[in-house]
Amino acid sequence: MSTYLWIMIAGSVLVFALYGLRCARAERVPVLRKRAWLTALLAFVFSAVFGTVLARAGYALLTQELDLEEGFEALEYLLEFDIDVLSFFCGAVGVILGVALANRLARKGAVFAGLDAFAPFGALLAALFRLGELFFGSYGLGRLLPEGNPLTFFPFSVAISSAGGYEYHAWAVCVLSAAFALFWAGYAFFRLRGFGRTGLNFSAALFFLALTQVFCESLRARGIFWLFVHTEELLCTLVLLGVMLFWILRSGRDLPFPRRWWPLGVLILGAGLLVGVEFAVDGKYFSMPEPVCYLIMAVVLAAIGFAGYAAAKRWNREGSR
Repeated sequence: MSTYLWIMIAGSVLVFALYGLRCARAERVPVLRKRAWLTALLAFVFSAVFGTVLARAGYALLTQELDLEEGFEALEYLLEFDIDVLSFFCGAVGVILGVALANRLARKGAVFAGLDAFAPFGALLAALFRLGELFFGSYGLGRLLPEGNPLTFFPFSVAISSAGGYEYHAWAVCVLSAAFALFWAGYAFFRLRGFGRTGLNFSAALFFLALTQVFCESLRARGIFWLFVHTEELLCTLVLLGVMLFWILRSGRDLPFPRRWWPLGVLILGAGLLVGVEFAVDGKYFSMPEPVCYLIMAVVLAAIGFAGYAAAKRWNREGSR
């Protein structure tokens, strides 16, 4: 735990230092240069506090393991800090709140511009914490690979030794999560830098990181579950819905109903199909081979991604007229 903690602290300091440097050199958005380093310092402190507290409290609430009536025993439970009793989703919410508050206090009126500038670094931070799950054995991994599978090597899988000395391999889902986040960090930094209306970079980061996390969360063998449903997978779907509604409600008012709302229809239909895929993976009511299930899931998520891209593009285009 100590090695992981120090690496995460060092990585977080580096990420927020890069955020401060980017704000200090933001020639296209002068408001970001105002108190850039103070904003980055406050963002680091607030994000560390809010992220840690919400990650721990969120896990306790989502798993229904927290009973506030127990008083000091409930507080003692919350102070039990380890990677497998944290909610990554709730921690990410805490980081976003920390960055937003820092921008609000240090430079009023630049909250969304500050979040836009933070988007690639937030994705980089997500990649760092997901990759750090490799320190914790089976946490962050998926199902076991069958014997003889040709992908029993890193970065596709990770070897785990049992108490009896037997070695088996599990899918390295945390590496896939980190790869998606790194891809978006690069895209947001190089492709969307200084491009589009205020809020585009941040909202797009939320949408597409949540989209890929739906897939990765379904692959994970450990996590927070409601029956057989991955809770954080459900929460990511709600993020997709919220961002999609934001884009649609703020654009296309002069369009016919079908043309304006078709992206939301794709999302709702896709969410229904994803529920069916999860039932098939669980296998209690009907089943399909797992590769087929995840292929269908990938296609459905790609369709939702295309719909989100269309909605974001329309919102951005109308705001730049």
